[in-house]
Amino acid sequence: MRILYIIMKITTIIKLLIALVISLLVIYGLIALIKLFSPQGVFISLKQPSVVTQIKSLNRLETASFTIEKVIEAGTGGNAFQNILFGDKILLIAHGNIIAGFDLSKLQSSAVVIKGSSLYIELPAPEILVSSLDENQTKVYDRKLGLFTKGDPSLESKVRLAAENSMRQAACDGGILSIASDNARKQFQTTFITAGFKEVIIDIPVGKCN
Repeated sequence: MRILYIIMKITTIIKLLIALVISLLVIYGLIALIKLFSPQGVFISLKQPSVVTQIKSLNRLETASFTIEKVIEAGTGGNAFQNILFGDKILLIAHGNIIAGFDLSKLQSSAVVIKGSSLYIELPAPEILVSSLDENQTKVYDRKLGLFTKGDPSLESKVRLAAENSMRQAACDGGILSIASDNARKQFQTTFITAGFKEVIIDIPVGKCN
């Protein structure tokens, strides 16, 4: 009887072990199945073509903006008597916006070099992208005509063009292209370091105001 009891005990233990193994296999299978269908981690492509495409997709990158006010005076020349009779003078208060940045469509594939976790990019030179007057704030403050003249109908247009060119030059003298380069360098370094690069070098040629 004792031997029979021991055999039954062993049989029960074996059954429990088999049940435990089967349970573990089922649990393992469920875990594997969940992993198979669960969302994968974020993948960031750091290959050169991808980097170039991402940069070019920006097309035009604006990185510096100046708002400038100018007072422009223009008119016909002549002595006081001539001005009284035939003079034409205008005083224009102009407000304008000058925006500098980069035309990234000019970026060449050879300008992007990847070595391990290091990225080197040579951007095109910065340039003036937008130079325009704010028509809502640009006004003719004064216009004086001589007694015998109707004035030059194109004078205001000429003065507006002169104001825009003057603002553009003022922005250049104020270092707008240098500021655009500094801002672009910081922006690209932050973007690609966040993307996974350990070192990001941005080379930018000196821009010229034309």
